Amino acid sequence: MKSPEPAHLPEDEEVVVNHRTIVGRNRRAKTVAKIIEAALQVFAEKGRDAPVIDDFIKAAGIARGTFYNYFKSTSELLQATSTWLTDDLVESIEREIQSIPDPVIRHGMGCRLWMRKAESDPPWCGFVASIWFRGGFALKAPLRDIRLGIKSGGFSCANANVGYDLAMGTMHQGMIRLIDYPNMPHRKSYGDKIVQIILQGLGASPAKIEEAMKYPLPDMRRPTRTVGLASAYPSPSRG
Repeated sequence: MKSPEPAHLPEDEEVVVNHRTIVGRNRRAKTVAKIIEAALQVFAEKGRDAPVIDDFIKAAGIARGTFYNYFKSTSELLQATSTWLTDDLVESIEREIQSIPDPVIRHGMGCRLWMRKAESDPPWCGFVASIWFRGGFALKAPLRDIRLGIKSGGFSCANANVGYDLAMGTMHQGMIRLIDYPNMPHRKSYGDKIVQIILQGLGASPAKIEEAMKYPLPDMRRPTRTVGLASAYPSPSRG
């Protein structure tokens, strides 16, 4: 028995369906961005623990049902906001390092720019270090360069996931220290010391590490987002 031919939409109907899908996806992205923008303002004013869902609904100017279509709780929104902030930073970093062909140098430069943001923007550092992030571009971009570094022989760590955890865990702890000790000696060079240790842990050669640390650190052309008052975001080790 001959199998029936698969059904196909007429070409004009396919265009309509695809257009609706794209419009719906864009509308959803705009709504999420609107809620997170409002959340940044609320968290800046009230800290990470005090706000309730009504605060975000009011700030975003949306219905309660709309909020729950995207976030189930304040803690879920808090996590999404931190991830949004780190993704925003990594997007700016990528613009500065994408032309660097060597994945070891590129990863080192990305980490250096991340730590420079942490050193120069205590509110951002405190917020992100207190909550951290989950997934997103801040996972994909560094993991990509670590994989490429292993493949090229520039890194000799066990595997990319181990390397990623070492890099991000070390930077996370470094950010906590920056918040705990805002007046510590040699603060401006602390981030580079953290990155040097990361590259050593990933198995980069001394010559490659020296090259990465001497590579000119650019000013990021794309502005990065921040949050409100640093006092609203105590160090994870204190609260």
